[in-house]
Amino acid sequence: MAIAALKGLDILVISPEPWNGLHMSKHHVSQGLVARGNRVVFWEPPVAGAKQLELKGQGPLRTVTTPHWFKGVNKLPPAANKWYYRRQVRAIERAAGVRFDIIWCFDTSRLQWFPSGPWYRLLHLVDYDIMYQGHGLMRSADLVVTTADIISRRALEIAPKATVHKVGHALDARWTMGAEALVTPRGDTPHLVVYAGQFFNTYIDWTALLTVAREHRGLHFRYIGNLDPDFPDGAFQQLRREPNVEFTGLVTKDQLIPRVREADILVFSFMTDKRMLERANPHKVLEYLSTGNVIMGSWTLEYEPHAHLLQMARDRNDFVATFADTVARYAELNTAERRAERIAFAGGRTMDRLLERVAGLIATHGRTHSHGGSVNTP
Repeated sequence: MAIAALKGLDILVISPEPWNGLHMSKHHVSQGLVARGNRVVFWEPPVAGAKQLELKGQGPLRTVTTPHWFKGVNKLPPAANKWYYRRQVRAIERAAGVRFDIIWCFDTSRLQWFPSGPWYRLLHLVDYDIMYQGHGLMRSADLVVTTADIISRRALEIAPKATVHKVGHALDARWTMGAEALVTPRGDTPHLVVYAGQFFNTYIDWTALLTVAREHRGLHFRYIGNLDPDFPDGAFQQLRREPNVEFTGLVTKDQLIPRVREADILVFSFMTDKRMLERANPHKVLEYLSTGNVIMGSWTLEYEPHAHLLQMARDRNDFVATFADTVARYAELNTAERRAERIAFAGGRTMDRLLERVAGLIATHGRTHSHGGSVNTP
């Protein structure tokens, strides 16, 4: 098929997040597609009160918003949902002056079925917690790609005839620049601990992080990312007041990378007793690995086969003890050999490699969703 090369195409990317703000998988995929020579229209979520379609930008990557004038359409039969969103897609095509080759959907909250049309229909499932809706998308996609085995298995439970493949996460190329200089350790004693992320969700185990900060006064803990100062979690509010803790707020990607690289220990902590499936493969782990730095976090299912690359607390109650063990063994975990291994693992999972893999899957499966399902582990 012509689109199998995944080059020189017009692609509509449907995102649950706007373009401006923290960039995540859907933004990085869009940028990667443009880097391959494609033209992307990034369909942002509806803006309250919008009365007309608005297309912004010039060149190979543009953004679009459309008014949502048919309230309740997702509760109607599939035919109505397909009719409505086909009209929306056609309107975007007219405004952009293109005919889309691929609809690449990250959003299960809007269209519930892929509309009928000449487009190749690709569903990209990044998180487990978006799978309570969009089941018709899984059933009508030509190809479903996921970031974790647990997501692939759930998709096949919902749509047994779907073609489902795990492709994992992909690393923004900026994380790999100058990686050869990161192999050499800076010292045998840790001083700076960094947590990069979004600090207003209910997945983070703030109690464990507060305990760690209080038990390691000689370490400085830096939290980099957007936060809600009024987030109603007592441990979070106490953590912000600790003398060895700093919250920087949101920074740009170009600012984030050097700040993460300068850490001695990189950390993440989720409520794995309640949110194990939702946090099966945090994207931040791949970014962390690209720095070569020592990593300590809560248990993540996708890294069970690669547990030698990072320190993980098997149980939520083990987090504090595992962190202490990581500090004690820092020199052992921070050798040039261990750092090089982490960097190499991340370097093998860049965006261009992920898109090459998707191109191969498109070439293999073609425009049909009648194949039997399969889970493919890279």
